Amino acid sequence: MCIGPCHKNCNVCHPNQQGREVRYLCHVRLGAFGESICEYRKYIISVRKIILLEEIKLVDYTLIVAYALVALLASFLCSILEAVLLSTTHGHIVGLKETNPKVSRVWMGWKDDPERPLTAILTLNTIAHTIGALGVGAEVETQFEGGNILFIASVILTLAILLLSEILPKTIGALYWRKLTVSSYHILNLLMVTLWVIVKPIEILRSLLPHVETETVTRTELSVLADIAEESDVIEEDEEAVIQNLLKLREMKVSDIMTPRVVLTVANIEETVGEIMKRIPIMIHGRMPVTGSNIDDVSGMVLRSEILRNAAADNFDIKMKELSRTALSCSVDESVDRALDVLLENKEQLLIAKDEFGGTAGIVTMEDIIETLLGVEIVDESDQEAIDDGVLHEDMREYAKIRFDTESE
Repeated sequence: MCIGPCHKNCNVCHPNQQGREVRYLCHVRLGAFGESICEYRKYIISVRKIILLEEIKLVDYTLIVAYALVALLASFLCSILEAVLLSTTHGHIVGLKETNPKVSRVWMGWKDDPERPLTAILTLNTIAHTIGALGVGAEVETQFEGGNILFIASVILTLAILLLSEILPKTIGALYWRKLTVSSYHILNLLMVTLWVIVKPIEILRSLLPHVETETVTRTELSVLADIAEESDVIEEDEEAVIQNLLKLREMKVSDIMTPRVVLTVANIEETVGEIMKRIPIMIHGRMPVTGSNIDDVSGMVLRSEILRNAAADNFDIKMKELSRTALSCSVDESVDRALDVLLENKEQLLIAKDEFGGTAGIVTMEDIIETLLGVEIVDESDQEAIDDGVLHEDMREYAKIRFDTESE
């Protein structure tokens, strides 16, 4: 209880050294209203608190934390959506057709033209970063004094954005995109509808720019993916080899896989079935080129089955020109991929490989292409017996090189 305006023990009139203004105010109020000092007790204490607050300047972190959280959470969401959008594969999207046909259809459109969802994601991300930076900066400048505080706050916010809203969420999105595909569809749809006013003008502006076609995946990427899949035990080693060899068919030339002319088994157009049976008692090859005066004059080919059928019917006098059928040809510089297309389109098994002068360089068969694709030599029972007897060499291209080197010496 206050006992007087000048009593030294009065905590209202004499709170401390800094409370002289309160004491002075108290005496002024006494002069106006009399001796009832305690009636103004609450008022005087409130004045004292105002004075102290102005001196201490308490810091309120609420808005600083709020601005930072809004920026980080929005950016975190954007980074996950972006990682899922870029990581989701066409194969996974096609696989969603059975369980979520609508999601699969929309996702396929996004993968074919990802600019619209990316625009929405980047727009929200930019807005979040801008609001967060401006809000945190303004609050820090208001609450704190000193030039270094704003710099420190900027560094802390930058590191938080880098770690918590860029690196971490993008890693999560890249690792768990399969599980996040469906949920990301719903969020992206909502995001594009919400930001339609911003996204649509950007789309219109983009449509005015020159359109450049981009490959969904390159051949090099396919090769690398096959290698990674094999290392991760997703596919077997032989499966990876087939994929790699298939991708190489376009670069390989017919000259790389053909059977060279020096080791070809041919039949002359004037030879009879009897003469062929006598000259070649064991026929390893299913087809033989039929030539005229020399090997460069290839008129067609004859099937082993036709020769054996006529031999079984005792038609030994029939000549090869009567059994010959048309043989397709290609250049030695033709790609193996194109040679395969020609064989498949014409339902044939053999091509005569011609050099730049029109001469016969060798032959390429469907078996040669399949061996190249598989990366192994295809050897059947009759081939193996002939190899064991020394009649047939396992690798005819290698044998041709040996013969060529021997004859050259």
